[in-house]
Amino acid sequence: MNMMAMSMKHRAAVLALWCTLACGCAAMLPRLQAPQLTVTGIAFAGGSMQQQQLRLTLHVTNPNDREITIRGIECTFELEGQPFAQGATDAQFTLPASGETDFALNVTADLSNALAALVGGFGHRTVDYRLYGQVHLRGQLVRNVPFDQKGRLRL
Repeated sequence: MNMMAMSMKHRAAVLALWCTLACGCAAMLPRLQAPQLTVTGIAFAGGSMQQQQLRLTLHVTNPNDREITIRGIECTFELEGQPFAQGATDAQFTLPASGETDFALNVTADLSNALAALVGGFGHRTVDYRLYGQVHLRGQLVRNVPFDQKGRLRL
């Protein structure tokens, strides 16, 4: 019995040491901030009576002090608080440390949602937007970084 009690104490000590090391290593990993995405333009790219294909021009800024390779982005785009469009890209690019670039993202808008969103913006030269989703990274410990950006777009 005494031998068994010692073995249990040994296991508990090893487990406590392992937990301490695991927490310490996690705390030492640099935090990765989500890239900042700003919508700089919208262009209609065709579609049907039900759906419109749009091409969003986005300006992306890397707030991190290390380069990140983006392997894709999924997003939802709202105008004036109304769902407007959704899309994804699997175009891979590398953002330099503290760098920025522009890229295009194809999204699909439901025509009824698009009209409802735009009606809220009529009479104004700008509309409020919200762009949210996930940036999928390649070669990082963190594989997906969520983002949620708001801004104002000139009509």
